[in-house]
Amino acid sequence: MFGMRSILLAIVVAGAALALPADAGRSKQVRFVGLHPVPKSEGGGICYIEGPHVHIYGANKLEYRDHRGHQHFVGDPVAYGYDGPKHAYKGHHPIKVNVVVGTPEEDVEFCYLDGPHYHYFEPYEGPDFELRGDAYFYVGEPGPVYVQARPAMVKVNAIYEPIVYTRPIVEVEPPAAWIGVRFGGPAVVVAPAPAVEVRGPAARVEVVAPSVRVVVPPPPAIRVEAGIGINVGVGVGVGGGGKVKYKRGKAKRRGW
Repeated sequence: MFGMRSILLAIVVAGAALALPADAGRSKQVRFVGLHPVPKSEGGGICYIEGPHVHIYGANKLEYRDHRGHQHFVGDPVAYGYDGPKHAYKGHHPIKVNVVVGTPEEDVEFCYLDGPHYHYFEPYEGPDFELRGDAYFYVGEPGPVYVQARPAMVKVNAIYEPIVYTRPIVEVEPPAAWIGVRFGGPAVVVAPAPAVEVRGPAARVEVVAPSVRVVVPPPPAIRVEAGIGINVGVGVGVGGGGKVKYKRGKAKRRGW
């Protein structure tokens, strides 16, 4: 009797498993390609699997780039305990992810780490990089995509500020065409200068019987600088608009 119940239970469990959708239990899986750090919550350290693989944890948008549906790490692995072969870079630079992972479709992404740092891969061949003092400097043309994404992506540096590890020491003079010379400093959005309107003091009317005189002060000194519009005017009025009519030693207004 016990054996029969076991058989019936096995049939029920098998039927339930067949009824589940094909991706059940896989909703938390994330695809990765290339080596990358493991979150501290998952034990920390480095995952050294270079080919496509999956994990049950995600990847942040500052240190990873999507490559054909797989997350590829573009940060500094040494900061997380990597102790394999490494190459020093200084400043921002592009990464041909397809060359690193060995796929045919070209996929160029950017690393936005400031200053000296490491990657486990060398830069792609060509004139875009110059090696000085055992470090690679990017001297190519980054293009508008780099410039547009830069204000958001440079926030990756805040992740590395509290991490204590040995960075490469680069003490040589950078090339004149280095990206750090041409695009150095924080991204700044310059707003146009506002137009400025300057008005002098209003005229005043002095009544000294039996005559009336209108005193108009000279306009203030104005300095005109490029990019700033100046509108200088001197208002003349006697308690409001209108001309002045004189009669019996008093000032009266007459409409325009």
